[in-house]
Amino acid sequence: MSKDMQRVILFSGHMIDSPDRDTPRFPASMEDAASARIAAILEGWRVGKDDICICGGARGGDILFAEHGLDRGAQVRLFLPLEKEAFLDASVRLPPACDSGWEDRFADVLGRSTAVWPDPDSATDASDNPFARNNTRMIAAAKTCADGGPIHLLLLWNGQGGDGDGGTADVAHRVECIAAKVAIIDPAKLH
Repeated sequence: MSKDMQRVILFSGHMIDSPDRDTPRFPASMEDAASARIAAILEGWRVGKDDICICGGARGGDILFAEHGLDRGAQVRLFLPLEKEAFLDASVRLPPACDSGWEDRFADVLGRSTAVWPDPDSATDASDNPFARNNTRMIAAAKTCADGGPIHLLLLWNGQGGDGDGGTADVAHRVECIAAKVAIIDPAKLH
């Protein structure tokens, strides 16, 4: 049996909800089910050591995807929209009372992945959204790594618009039409 060609898997997904989120989107109670579903999709796609997994590093979907990619031996590339402390505050940390462990999990994934930090000169002005810019960088990297070959897209997404520019909806709308395989996990439908 011949070796499959290298796969490039681009991921985008919701963060685990903060306790003060008005409308739940990805509650912490759905983490285990989401994790199992991500693992099953990567298994079905036969992701392994020659494959490249591209994602952000936020708590929830990004970290779950990165953990499973690393567990399967894939090369994981974390694209981070902000410098470390600002990113931890914006996208990883929860209030101490939550005792979430996301910061430790981020540090573990970061230590086992290739991190792509923002270029400090890349922002054009104060209105430039670093999360939207990061999506552009991830999509460009996926296309470059695929080198004309297929891109697989995995989304942990409720199908709704995001809380602002640069969310999962942005990636979905920009990549869904060019991806060879698309899998969407809706946190509201996990049990």
